[in-house]
Amino acid sequence: MGVPLKATSITQPAVAQKGALSTLFGSWLGWLFDALDAGVFGFVILAIAGSFKVEISSVVSTVAWFLLATGVGGYFLGNISDHIGRKKTLVISVLAYGIGTLLCGMADSVVQLNIYRFIVGVAVGGLWSAAAALISEVWAPEKRAKAIAFMQTGWAGGNLLAAIFAWSILNPADPESWRNLFMIASIPAFGTVLYILFFVKESPVWLANREYIKNNAKKAGIGAIFKREHLKVTILALAVSMLGMIGYWIIFTFVPTYLQKVLGIRIDQAPVFLIWTGIGAMVGYIVYGYMADKIGRRLSFTFFFLGMTIIVPIFTYVSSHMPLTDGKLLLNGHNVLVLGIISALLGFFTGYFSGFGAWYSELFPTSIRATAAGFCFNFGRVGAIGGIVVVPMLLASGFSYPVVITLAAVSYFIAAFLVLAIPETKGVELTSGN
Repeated sequence: MGVPLKATSITQPAVAQKGALSTLFGSWLGWLFDALDAGVFGFVILAIAGSFKVEISSVVSTVAWFLLATGVGGYFLGNISDHIGRKKTLVISVLAYGIGTLLCGMADSVVQLNIYRFIVGVAVGGLWSAAAALISEVWAPEKRAKAIAFMQTGWAGGNLLAAIFAWSILNPADPESWRNLFMIASIPAFGTVLYILFFVKESPVWLANREYIKNNAKKAGIGAIFKREHLKVTILALAVSMLGMIGYWIIFTFVPTYLQKVLGIRIDQAPVFLIWTGIGAMVGYIVYGYMADKIGRRLSFTFFFLGMTIIVPIFTYVSSHMPLTDGKLLLNGHNVLVLGIISALLGFFTGYFSGFGAWYSELFPTSIRATAAGFCFNFGRVGAIGGIVVVPMLLASGFSYPVVITLAAVSYFIAAFLVLAIPETKGVELTSGN
């Protein structure tokens, strides 16, 4: 896989178990609060539109800027991670999304909000790139997918925290309470920076590869992933990410709004959806990790993508046919149970997100690992911009929320078979060799 490294090759496991666990926990914390800061936005779209007196489509444009930024951050900060190290990039990313989220609470216009969410998006992409490479290089092949799966539970946990924060902080009587949500959500990031600085160690695999990168700058450059030997895998991996992201961001951007506008659920009650999906996703992430280490990356992806293809229309059909009282869905015991079950199943099948980190890291050499994985995964969100932009247009054309959200299943169906074109990497050992 490329030019061999002349330096000593470091194989896995490269660090003691205690160090590996500390690294995993630090990455998990970074991803947990990353997801918190990313996830709170979906609950305040209508409130922000009201504060700035703009149409919902104007606020949705902020989501598009955020998604674009994750691609930019994943690619460029991923490349920075290949040059300055995984740990330093983690610190930069966590600090950036904490500051960006804090500033969101002070925004005076949609333009300012776009800028601050762009900062958060760059950090989200950059953190994943560095963390996925770091964990993949520290953990042994037979445990790698499970370790990445544990890190990915941070995303579900962050969404769960976002729901809890929104439920606790948002006040229907105070139209500006969304500002408090952003400011309070930013606080944990600064504590996470301290943990990473003191307890997370740099990847020995990357350290052994520094000399190669210094002497072969062009081969480790930002455009190296588009060279002939990597181009096919880069394009296929990017396409799979895009299809998975299109479906995900359509669902998790517009379902909270759908619950408020169609089912009449209050802004402070809508987080019940993410609480249930968060619980389901945590289970799904872990299940994916065990499946991927047992039967391989490709078949596990296919299983979860087909699961999403089935559960999305089930979710929209069941939720849209729940009985309303005076035009509102009452959150009584029965309704919470029904909504909870279908939401949890929806969350479970998003477990495929556990697979990107290990698989993409295994597909590329050390000198471009974070660059390639960061680009393929995070630029997938850029593809999701198309879905985010089209949804308001379809709604304005007369399509209902359930119909539009159900369209997400199409992207999952295509992705379920496209993954079979990417090489299987189960059991691949990562070294400092190139």
